[in-house]
Amino acid sequence: MFEKIKVLVVDDSGLVREILKKILETDPLIQVVGMAENGERAIELVRKLRPDTVTMDINMPVMDGFKATEQIMAYHPTPILILSSVIDKEGIYTTFNALAAGAVDVMEKPSGLEGNTWNKIGEVLIQKVRQIAKVKVITHVKGKSREFSKQREPVSLLKPDRYEIIGIGASTGGPPVVMQILKNIPANYDAGILVVQHMAVGFIEGFMKWLGNVCKVKVKLAQEGEKIEKGQVLIAPDGFHTIVRDRKSVGLISGNPVNSVKPSVDILFNSIAEVYGESAIGVLLTGMGADGAEGLKHIKDKGGITIAQSEDSCAVFGMPKVAIEKGAVSKVLSVEDIIRTLKGIVNNDGQ
Repeated sequence: MFEKIKVLVVDDSGLVREILKKILETDPLIQVVGMAENGERAIELVRKLRPDTVTMDINMPVMDGFKATEQIMAYHPTPILILSSVIDKEGIYTTFNALAAGAVDVMEKPSGLEGNTWNKIGEVLIQKVRQIAKVKVITHVKGKSREFSKQREPVSLLKPDRYEIIGIGASTGGPPVVMQILKNIPANYDAGILVVQHMAVGFIEGFMKWLGNVCKVKVKLAQEGEKIEKGQVLIAPDGFHTIVRDRKSVGLISGNPVNSVKPSVDILFNSIAEVYGESAIGVLLTGMGADGAEGLKHIKDKGGITIAQSEDSCAVFGMPKVAIEKGAVSKVLSVEDIIRTLKGIVNNDGQ
């Protein structure tokens, strides 16, 4: 007999807490073991009940979801799913700060209390809770993140200064890793960067703006015909696959999801491989499933460099694992070494 997934529901609305409890417990493998009305109470119940996962509201009295996430991940690390409204622009920034503090994933919280609105998210909510309950989490203590040693040499990956484009793909656990990488890239970087981050619909623009606030490089949402420029990051938007059309521009294409997602990392990586060949670098980060593995193999087969995030630094060692098993990976690196490598092989300074 399977052990039930124990969930703590955190929301300042009593009605919303009851709705979430009712939805989650339609799955016989999920048990809501507690409910909290604010972040302070959530911290107390996490310590007392030791749930397998937490659904966390963002805007709450006494203590908001971001501060609660910081405390939980610092002292009682637990997989956290953020429920946030895409209408609340300030709340979106707080949501991404919570992801940086260690929350695993985010999904849209309906803005109204109508039953049919919540029922529409039920299947996705249950699936996400079941998925993140399996995620390994680590302690995140604010202010204790390690600085990157400037004395360490970048990981050697063939010839520097020959690379023109970097493609990055990520899914679950990806936003803080993508942020950590991009904020260390200098403004005068000698390559263009394209990113596919799997994310709940409605949040990608907030993700782009959040990155833009902390990065030295320019960060924009990709548009049809958008120019590829050095020192610029283009983020794949909702609802389309992003491709490289030529060495000067990207395109957006419709069509069915690939690997159950749209945008797909595979679609982007395959186009990068065809256009840039040995001038390309592909980086596959934390995430569930297999998206990106085939495309990474394509980049490698065309002579480009391919990097997978190491298992011990991944929230979810899914996509990188599949890529490694396919023989698609040139190097398996920690996040710190990915940063050093991307800086060193393009700017050839390792700084």
